[in-house]
Amino acid sequence: MSNHWLIARSRRWISALIVLVISALLVFGFFDLVIDLGRNIPQTDIVSDYIIGIIWAAFLGVSILAWPLPFRDRRALIVVWLIKSVITLGFMLLYEANYETLDAYSYFSDSKQNDALFLEEVGFGSGTQNISALAWLHNQAFPDSYHAMKVSFSMVGLLAIYLFYRASVIFLRRENIRVFYMLALFPSILFWSSILGKEPIILLGMALYTYGVVGWYRSRGLYYLFMIALGIALTMFIRQWMGLILLLPLIVFALHGIRGGLQKVMFAVFVVSIFSFFFNQFSEQMNIGTIQDMLETTDTISRGFATGGSGQEIAMEFASINDMVAFAPLGIFTALFRPLPGEILNPFGLLAGLENLVLLSLLLLAIKRTGWREARQPLVIWAIFLVVIWAAVYGFVSYQNLGTAVRFKLQILPVLVGLLLYLARRRSRALISNNNV
Repeated sequence: MSNHWLIARSRRWISALIVLVISALLVFGFFDLVIDLGRNIPQTDIVSDYIIGIIWAAFLGVSILAWPLPFRDRRALIVVWLIKSVITLGFMLLYEANYETLDAYSYFSDSKQNDALFLEEVGFGSGTQNISALAWLHNQAFPDSYHAMKVSFSMVGLLAIYLFYRASVIFLRRENIRVFYMLALFPSILFWSSILGKEPIILLGMALYTYGVVGWYRSRGLYYLFMIALGIALTMFIRQWMGLILLLPLIVFALHGIRGGLQKVMFAVFVVSIFSFFFNQFSEQMNIGTIQDMLETTDTISRGFATGGSGQEIAMEFASINDMVAFAPLGIFTALFRPLPGEILNPFGLLAGLENLVLLSLLLLAIKRTGWREARQPLVIWAIFLVVIWAAVYGFVSYQNLGTAVRFKLQILPVLVGLLLYLARRRSRALISNNNV
């Protein structure tokens, strides 16, 4: 049975299913609810917009059948895509109905422009302008539909999650599709990777980077170095400082993961040189010339997030490096494990609180069950460094706004969840033996 025959037959079934679903929605008056819940979306014909989104989601789902992947992976991707489509086109309506202003609305409005003058503002670190440009390009190639655009970004999120899973396969040296399901269906990952915005794009960059690092460590292949570079470039496309965050943990391999003194030195020089280049670029963009400039910029950016219902201001000012170092532990904990249950009293905050309780439980189990020898493995050290460095940087803004912290954490959440699940596992029932790490 050829893939072409299977795809053609599946398309016929999907077409019939789309007609059946839309007819059922019409009969049960669902589109009246769509109109009501979509009142904040900058679109005049919400029903047509929504139907286009359904058709586009179905088409992308069928396309998975043609992807050059093992059948088991394609099956898992289709299952998760169906769930993501329900979140994107269903549960997301409730979220959007609660907010009169969202970044997603602005991106969609930008896509309606008749010219592309704002494309001139595209560049590394210009996250908002870059997403507006992507939205504009999407609207040139596809029908004018907010929901279809949201579906496209959701598919980017699915690709990112799958790449994280493939990285886990290389790390574990065996297939285990349960890892994919655990990552893909972790509530915050499932939700925030399905929105129209920066999050799915930067998540894809993180996935490419992680896949490249794990693959390069195992095989030293140049292909994986390209994946690392591509991942770093994509994250910097949204937020320029991500280049610094992602490069710094690679020093671990110069110290522990590379044999031979000359190779260690060469790799260390390479990483430090690239890091210095990106740091200079970042400093130039942010007008940071001195330590005092850095302190003032950090303080300004941090306090800029202390707005909204989840905003809270830090009592101290960052007047010195010592102030920043003293705040770092609290910032790291906040970026990774807050809000705790009861800190944000709305459905999204309560769910995030329960998630963080699970993550804290996994952390305690990981500390209890992980031996020193296993913790010294280069890939484990790299993952820990990556999580801590990311949290140390994002702690300065996460503490100021716990609602924003939930969204930002998507960037590191697949690595954090995977790391904690691996280290917290029962060794007697482990997926792999310790000598396979």
